[in-house]
Amino acid sequence: MKEKIAVMNRWMDEAIAKGGDAAQEHLEAVARIIGGQVAQLTQPEDMPKVLTRTIEEMGKGVTAGMLMQHGRAGMLDVRMFSVGHS
Repeated sequence: MKEKIAVMNRWMDEAIAKGGDAAQEHLEAVARIIGGQVAQLTQPEDMPKVLTRTIEEMGKGVTAGMLMQHGRAGMLDVRMFSVGHS
């Protein structure tokens, strides 16, 4: 897991170094990749539960990142109220 985190951090550092909108584009690409992986690994009826857990884990990452990068402690409460599909 540490190796995967190191790679993701390196990709973010590279995007930041490019400047402009590269960091936001990186985050959007990562979000699409995660979404695709969740869909690949999850049965449709389990999607709300898996999405909720994934989003909760992202919230933990934001909370830790805010403390490490900005010295702000707190709790990010992320809630998903519905999932729709067609």
